[in-house]
Amino acid sequence: MSRDWLRRRLGVFDIYSLVHADSQSTFYFVLGVIAAEAGRQTFLVVLYGTALMVAIALAYGEMGSRFPETGGSYLYVKTALGSTAGFFSAWLLAFDQAVMVAYGSLDGVLYIANMLSYYGISVPYIAARAFSFLVALGLFVLALIGIKESARASALVAVLDIVLIGFLTVALGLVLELRTYPPYFSWGDVDAKDIWAGLSYASRGYTGMDAIGQLAGEAEMPLVQVPRATILAAGLGAAYGIGLTALLMNGVAYSAVVSNPATAVVEIAAASSYGRWLVLPVGIVTAVVQIMAALAGFVAFSRLLYRLAEERLLPQAFSKVHRKFRTPHVSLILSAAIALALLAPGEIYLIVDVYAVSSLVNYLMVSLALLIETRRGELYGAMRSPTIRGISIVGAAGAVMTAIGLALSAIVRFGELWIIGLWALAGALLLALRRKK
Repeated sequence: MSRDWLRRRLGVFDIYSLVHADSQSTFYFVLGVIAAEAGRQTFLVVLYGTALMVAIALAYGEMGSRFPETGGSYLYVKTALGSTAGFFSAWLLAFDQAVMVAYGSLDGVLYIANMLSYYGISVPYIAARAFSFLVALGLFVLALIGIKESARASALVAVLDIVLIGFLTVALGLVLELRTYPPYFSWGDVDAKDIWAGLSYASRGYTGMDAIGQLAGEAEMPLVQVPRATILAAGLGAAYGIGLTALLMNGVAYSAVVSNPATAVVEIAAASSYGRWLVLPVGIVTAVVQIMAALAGFVAFSRLLYRLAEERLLPQAFSKVHRKFRTPHVSLILSAAIALALLAPGEIYLIVDVYAVSSLVNYLMVSLALLIETRRGELYGAMRSPTIRGISIVGAAGAVMTAIGLALSAIVRFGELWIIGLWALAGALLLALRRKK
């Protein structure tokens, strides 16, 4: 099988698998955190987060089928709102890709540690922290020497994830083991610690849908593959989110979730009647999904900054490649530095509080771009959402819900937003210097 064939080939499931590695890894990471805060209201909170995810996925699918070329959200926002807005949409999204490296590395290690604990092997948290550093550095080396996203590898991981987690813990569990009923299941007496924090985390519970836009320009038949991959990602994402939440609230004690919020999926597997056989494969596959998402973070970060440098909005250093490895080493070094800085404190909640706020800004801009382009009558892609008097329902829903998510994040977890503000300020300075030149 030639490299040229593999480079040209990007089918429906290949696009979905790359989106899956990003979006599902985020939800696996955040589900327990949402539940720890929202208590018995968790199911209703996740329904809100799922509706937001579907709206954003459809918005990216519609815009991707209209602009089947490389550029993603930068191209959409630039067309509707101008180059400055397009720059910040991509610059802020790039920051979340670097954060993804940190959380994927740490949470992947935590899943392994939690899985081992069911077999009597205790891994101290300080050892897990140290190993997460090694994972992040190892992924950096892989990205630097030329390891790129492989459609076949991502598809394999997606298949394993669907089979083990989708079938065994969701489909089989819901049919045979669901003994309580929504919306509270077995948590009827568990009060919410902070419902607003739960809603804030749920707003950021799914990310990665932006990969639909990034991959639209690489698909062989984007007008066919992008809409189908969008429906697949939105449909399975909703099924995973709702199903796993139901299983968590049905069979896992709330105290166990609070003690291990970052590894809720293993807790679900352990609580089932098949826990003896499920914990090991579920823990391994979930950890691999998280680590692959971290590797994808390196690739996506460098790709976004490369595009901005090619557009002459960033210094040309970000578009230069290593003489030997032919990879954008400056961007990769920067993303590794950000990830290691976030891993250094060893606080899982620091990463959770910082993650995906920038993506919400990006999603808000894309939703507004969809509203504007639909109103102008300039969207003629293969996927079109319903409209009311020229107003896209998908665009309006995405804009409203992402604005709510941003407001909640600013109010509830404002203490860490200075980190994102610092990144935005650095982007503004680089943009000003570049335009001055």
